[in-house]
Amino acid sequence: MPFLEGKKIALGVTGSIAAYKAAEIVSLLVKEGAEVQVLMTEEAEKFITPLTLKTLSRRPVLCGLWNDDAASWKPGHIDVASWADLFLVAPATAHIIGCFAHGLAPEALSCVYLATRAPVVIAPAMNVNMLTHPATQANLATLQERGNIIIEPDEGMLACGDSGKGKLAAPAKIVETLSQILRAKDGNV
Repeated sequence: MPFLEGKKIALGVTGSIAAYKAAEIVSLLVKEGAEVQVLMTEEAEKFITPLTLKTLSRRPVLCGLWNDDAASWKPGHIDVASWADLFLVAPATAHIIGCFAHGLAPEALSCVYLATRAPVVIAPAMNVNMLTHPATQANLATLQERGNIIIEPDEGMLACGDSGKGKLAAPAKIVETLSQILRAKDGNV
């Protein structure tokens, strides 16, 4: 039986070209037996459709604060925040990283971040210059100081044509990292 069997993973997807890789992340998690609840920012919907992620996760996708499809009486973001065993944001843009670091909650995904007590894993994906900007680096450092786990982006050719660090980590690496975190949390290191 896979270790992720029955684990509840909330997956936040933001507006990066790497959003299409969320489909593979969801697929891998479901194959491992995890329940996956996807949340998308409005910007993410420009890169991948909620229908794709709904089909792969077999659950409605939470796309905003005001289109609540939650089965509970609680607001969707509060329901997801308390439901999750782990909260993953992949890809995480500079914008969402900044919101998290400064406690801003303009949409459902950042509201879940503020409300959850589950471990938080952030997988950044962005242009190398955006990633290495002092503001982004300070925000990532703040999040790490607060106990968030950062999965370092890969290096290579970026969608914008630049080369360097900024590619979303491989979906298989992300899923393996989640498995390690949950094993440690459950005392099965």
